[in-house]
Amino acid sequence: MQPFILSDGEAVRLKKYIEKKYVDLDSEQRRAIWSDAAHRVIDSRLPSFPDEVKEKVRFELLNKQRDTLILHQDDALRECLTLDLNQDELLGALTVWVSSRSAVPLERERLRDTLLQWSQHSPDQISLNALVEARSQASDAPQHMNEASCVAKEIAVSVETANMANMADLYTPTAPRRWMVRPWAMMAIVSSCVAAAIILVFTMNSFRNEQPTAGAQTYPSVMEIMLRDIRERESLRRAGGIPAELRYMDVDKKRLSLFLQDRNSLLAEEPYLSAIIASAKRYDVHPLLLFAITGQEQGFVPKDQKQAKQIANNPFNVFGSWESYNTTIEVSADIAAKTVKNISSRRLGDDHPIQWLNQTYAEDPEWWTGVTWLFNTMRQQIEGKSFEWAK
Repeated sequence: MQPFILSDGEAVRLKKYIEKKYVDLDSEQRRAIWSDAAHRVIDSRLPSFPDEVKEKVRFELLNKQRDTLILHQDDALRECLTLDLNQDELLGALTVWVSSRSAVPLERERLRDTLLQWSQHSPDQISLNALVEARSQASDAPQHMNEASCVAKEIAVSVETANMANMADLYTPTAPRRWMVRPWAMMAIVSSCVAAAIILVFTMNSFRNEQPTAGAQTYPSVMEIMLRDIRERESLRRAGGIPAELRYMDVDKKRLSLFLQDRNSLLAEEPYLSAIIASAKRYDVHPLLLFAITGQEQGFVPKDQKQAKQIANNPFNVFGSWESYNTTIEVSADIAAKTVKNISSRRLGDDHPIQWLNQTYAEDPEWWTGVTWLFNTMRQQIEGKSFEWAK
């Protein structure tokens, strides 16, 4: 079983494949494709957690290994210790994942107990091999004792059967001080002994040759994931309207706020942060796209900018500008989100979705380039994903 979630060799092969496949794109676009493909590889090899949990685990793994981007399966196991393993859905997914990668079936409760104990250890002591070893030490001896006890019971039953047969006059005297065993009685005794011997031999062999019952789980190769990614991307381009990548999805408000705070943005505060997210949800638009528009239009409204509070009422510059239309953040966010949705609904299948917005939303023909870069940057830093739309 492949011990890496993402190895250095795979990272290099991905890079070379993308450079060859998308030779007409610039380096920034190819990096976005590589990032997206790497995320797909990682997601396919993590436990089958709910999407939001899997994204969190992946984000933390990449953040901790950002210098090398090499992720070992033990790195993933350690990160899973930060989750609430009392949730049956998470514990079940982790159990299946660990079992498939260790080729050893693990009981849920025992796995959870072990992991909870390990949460007190230093990270370098946690690994799948150590987990399997701990499981074996805790369960092998009692299990063998139980199985041996079952064998003993089987043998005891056989002996008891023979004794009962003896009491039932299986042995018939034919002369003083001399006994003869009837043939059918001998057959019963021999059969009981043979059965006991077979049970004993079978059980002892099972101790030595027992194989895991959990089937080995296979993971898609990098090339398979890349080909699937290309097919999905081509299908996505052919579909018109607003694509799934620009539709509403929940975002981590804490990370979003930190991103904005790093830029001294007034939008990191309330009511601006929640108002923009609420409008995005109301009109089924990705919240980060709306924030990217504010970044392109007003640099995310720095707090030290003159008239920052007035600008923050309309950071999208709807109806011309914040000066000509100064309302509330709730109203301007609703107008911006509704505008994005309406324009996007008329998009043709082969057009870049943000470039399509540019035709109506802004006069600057390069507006879409800045919005796309900001949207991609925010997705990478906040969601651990990338946005790329190659033609």
